[in-house]
Amino acid sequence: MTLPLLLVLVFGSIEASNAIFLKQSMTIAAYEAAKAASAPDGTDEFASVRCAEALAVRNINTFDITFSPSNIDINTPRGSRISVTVTLDADSAAVGPLWVFTGKQLTKKVEMVRL
Repeated sequence: MTLPLLLVLVFGSIEASNAIFLKQSMTIAAYEAAKAASAPDGTDEFASVRCAEALAVRNINTFDITFSPSNIDINTPRGSRISVTVTLDADSAAVGPLWVFTGKQLTKKVEMVRL
């Protein structure tokens, strides 16, 4: 009688742990991209590379990254707000089967001020 309850509890905690790890990986990637873009000589191309490097550690290769303002280069004024949004499909990025997140997109957004 307690075995089904125990199995649901074990597999549910594994699923929740995978989801939390995936969201934390996205947060780290968005932070690294925002940090690279907000540096005095930062560009959106360099920030995209930093985001890809951070997600490659987790074997995530398919994601979308958007910047606001859309074209960050050396002429972007100091003190301007830079927003980085990372979006990916939970199905393609999960380590195991994330039944709760099947067919969903996860999004993380980080804002920093240009130095």
